[in-house]
Amino acid sequence: METHAIDFIPWGLEGTWPTRCWLEPIYGRRNEPPRGLRLGHASDTAMVLVCSHPRARFDAEIAGSGADAVRELAYETTFTLINLVLHQIRVPGERPDGLVGSLMQFASQQADRHSEWATTHWGLEAASIIGLAGWKSGFTLAYPESYVIVHACGIDSDQIRLQQVQDFTPYEPGGNPLDVGAMHWELWRSEPALGYEDLSRVLVSG
Repeated sequence: METHAIDFIPWGLEGTWPTRCWLEPIYGRRNEPPRGLRLGHASDTAMVLVCSHPRARFDAEIAGSGADAVRELAYETTFTLINLVLHQIRVPGERPDGLVGSLMQFASQQADRHSEWATTHWGLEAASIIGLAGWKSGFTLAYPESYVIVHACGIDSDQIRLQQVQDFTPYEPGGNPLDVGAMHWELWRSEPALGYEDLSRVLVSG
């Protein structure tokens, strides 16, 4: 994705991330501009993904369905959280039957209950946040032009500070997020070792 094609100002982390930063578009309908942009930040101790969705574009996308924008934003958060955790599975083992369906149900149920999520602060901005298997994911409505979602692991959520990003020089183009190397897991040497049993226990206890 050429950076000149980004027609809005996204949000990213304050300061200089120590190891690697990348960007990737969040696509929606074919032949339309990206519905958002994800800025990734990885080190050997943590990973933080900051996703910006222009409000007008996001709202227009769901207007025809009559859905609630905040609930859909919450589902965007929980759906990506589930995918992040699934792609982090490193402990050998067979995926239990029905686990993915249960996780998707979990994502939908938690999105419905977004008003009950915990509150954290990314600087002065309040955010609603939920956790799963070491990840903390949340969204904020604090910015008038964009909805912002953050996924973080290895760093306390209240240590996150955001700023608008206009210089993309530090950010390399990202690959397909479903590819093994696209998320730069190899940099994250202290990542929690997860297995399918960990997710099963989370869902049972939840």
